[in-house]
Amino acid sequence: MYLKLLKNDLKKNPGKHLILLLFMSLSVTLAVSVFLMLVKVFTSISSMYETANPPHFLQMHKGEIVEEDIDAFNRSYPGAVHWQNVPMIDVYGDTLTVLKKEDSKEYSLEDCRIDISLVKQNDTYDVLLDEERNTLNIKQGEIGVPVILLEQYPIEKGDEIVLKTENVEKHFAVTEYVYDGQMNSTMCSSTRFLISEEDFTELFGKTGEIEYLIEVYFQDPKMAADYQNAYEQSEKNLPKEGQAVTYTLIFLLSALTDIMTAIVFFLVGILLIVIAMISLRYTILAKMEEDIKEIGTMKAMGIPQRGIGNLYLGEIRILMGIGCVTGYAAALPAVAFLSDHMSRTFGKCKTEPGVYIAAAGISTLVYGIILLFTRKVLGRLRKVTVVDILVTERGFGKERKAKSSIHTARRLPTNFLIAIQEGKNGYGIIFSLLLIVTMLVTIPYRMVQTMEDKEFSTYMGSAICDVMIEIEKGEGLQERKEAAETLLCREKEAGYVADFTVLQRVRLQAKDSEGKMQGIHIDTGNEAGKGIQYLWGKEPVQETELALSVLMAEELGKEEGDTITIVRNGKAQEFSISGVYQDVTSGGRTAKAVCDFPDMEAEQYAFLVHYGKMAEREKQIVIWREQLGSGCVVENMEEFIGQTLGGVTAQLRQASNAAFVIGICLIAMIILLFMQLRIVREGRTLATKKAIGISFWDIRRQELYPILLAGALGVVMGMILTGTVGDKAISVIFAMTGLGLKQIKFAAMPLYMYVFIPFLLLAMLTFVTEISLRKIRTMPVAEYFSE
Repeated sequence: MYLKLLKNDLKKNPGKHLILLLFMSLSVTLAVSVFLMLVKVFTSISSMYETANPPHFLQMHKGEIVEEDIDAFNRSYPGAVHWQNVPMIDVYGDTLTVLKKEDSKEYSLEDCRIDISLVKQNDTYDVLLDEERNTLNIKQGEIGVPVILLEQYPIEKGDEIVLKTENVEKHFAVTEYVYDGQMNSTMCSSTRFLISEEDFTELFGKTGEIEYLIEVYFQDPKMAADYQNAYEQSEKNLPKEGQAVTYTLIFLLSALTDIMTAIVFFLVGILLIVIAMISLRYTILAKMEEDIKEIGTMKAMGIPQRGIGNLYLGEIRILMGIGCVTGYAAALPAVAFLSDHMSRTFGKCKTEPGVYIAAAGISTLVYGIILLFTRKVLGRLRKVTVVDILVTERGFGKERKAKSSIHTARRLPTNFLIAIQEGKNGYGIIFSLLLIVTMLVTIPYRMVQTMEDKEFSTYMGSAICDVMIEIEKGEGLQERKEAAETLLCREKEAGYVADFTVLQRVRLQAKDSEGKMQGIHIDTGNEAGKGIQYLWGKEPVQETELALSVLMAEELGKEEGDTITIVRNGKAQEFSISGVYQDVTSGGRTAKAVCDFPDMEAEQYAFLVHYGKMAEREKQIVIWREQLGSGCVVENMEEFIGQTLGGVTAQLRQASNAAFVIGICLIAMIILLFMQLRIVREGRTLATKKAIGISFWDIRRQELYPILLAGALGVVMGMILTGTVGDKAISVIFAMTGLGLKQIKFAAMPLYMYVFIPFLLLAMLTFVTEISLRKIRTMPVAEYFSE
């Protein structure tokens, strides 16, 4: 019976059913896609980790190590089941040149801001894989290129890479792409090229700098944090001149890019379901208004409300069933497209059959949600009686007294006043649509814009600057620091540098709230802590004050105003916590102080440089790199942020573009649905206007004005909500990642975007409405008065 009713309804008005079906399909598609994407992220990483075996704890160290001390400590530590010290040869991008096989063109990797290392394959733990997740075997003279560099450099198999330094010139043939379970994100700031053991032995100690990865595995990966504390407090002064990373952070950095993409589509899916429900409610009420006499007759005949409601519910069930099946089927190729980045980063991964069964469960959940909502809308059948329908002709909408105000506003155009008078009811769907679509389009755009902005460095524990020069730990640290300071002082006198700040990083011990010792990186200097984002409090001013990163404060159990004990050379010193800031560097666990700790050896120095009157700034950075030489990293901050967050922002930009397309399509579909239903619902009124001689152009304006007004109000409100609560929603998402970001404020949007986005959305709204209004011109007036 329901199929027969649906067929008859489709003959009368196929447009609204097709649009509703499309909405339901899209809702299910996005819901299933997000679920499958999240599952694929975690299964891809887990599957890769099963083969690659990344470490549970990793301590990077530049310089020589005493392996006997490390082995003795690990043997004595309960829970450590395996450990290894992996040697690497660190080289700079300008020493690597790529020769293309096709056209013999060449380019260097000098603009690569990610630390590059040459390594040999490990035996069982922390192995490097191919696309099929098999252990890579590289022959002599060959090299494997990390896949994360392929987005920046078009390196192909068969190309040649030349390593050329003062002492060595070595040619390698690119034969494989490396899938690294540990360093597979640009946020890791490091990457590994794989060469053969023979080539590694030949180059080791002859070129580049030696760095070790001290890797440890436990019975339970959660033991890594306690191990780190014990390692840093060891009496043997174990090597720790570099970053320490735990398994949890490695996993987060690996998954962050794709999780952020999934979250964007999750928000899009929720908004889409909300819009589908609004559209469904409007459609049902319009259909009930159209069938009001039939409904009154059925009620007079004694047919119960449930029986009448089932007539409408049956059609929705059929449409929802088709929508769920269509949406589920569409989700599979959609996931393949959206998860392309996953395949490029983690290699090929098979999805278990159980995942598809669970995805079908998600489709059923969406089906149930919309069905419950439909029952609630149909509940209005109870609120009207036979007398209301057949005698007073009261409908299912809210009754409002008609108050005409046309005579009080004679200066406004008559068509506008008539439109406002007749359009007081029923346009909430247009307002809601434009509000939601505006947020849908604007929030992802502003997130990408914020992450690409130079001020995002303040979320990375660094004040805003044009160039950062880092003096890395190693031999001649003080001499290199003095050389950089001399260079910048000379450039300042010449006017090329307006100002610069020097920060020194030291590694000390801090007591947490339970009295346990933890290692802590502290940036010191007169300007330390200034110009960064604080969640609570302010930068340190006195020598007895200290600012903590939010993750460090959480680990230590400290808050603003608390006292913290810092231990250096066995002596304890009390500091007051002046503030808590955000930082994603060094695992998000750092501190700032103006006290310079003169008796402590520096880990590194950083110069924050502001340009002066330079004309060719990029060329000047190249000159500084040449003058300072190896051991000094000179970074353009915008490029550094772009490369560090490049993978994340690229995926977010893709999601933002998809959200924009979805938003435009939503406007087109819902306006077509709305206008079709409105013309059916208000057909007699429109026919009456035509019959008494009102021109089509006047009727057109009377229909267009209220839609544009409701749409404009929705766009304005959407822009306001994006600016007031959009960044708060994104902050919640980032806080969940545990990367050290708790609160993000959107960067200021360019003024032209405040015009461009509303113009584009309202132009689409006007265009679709104009197309829909053409139906009024050909309306058969006589049919409405034939009864």
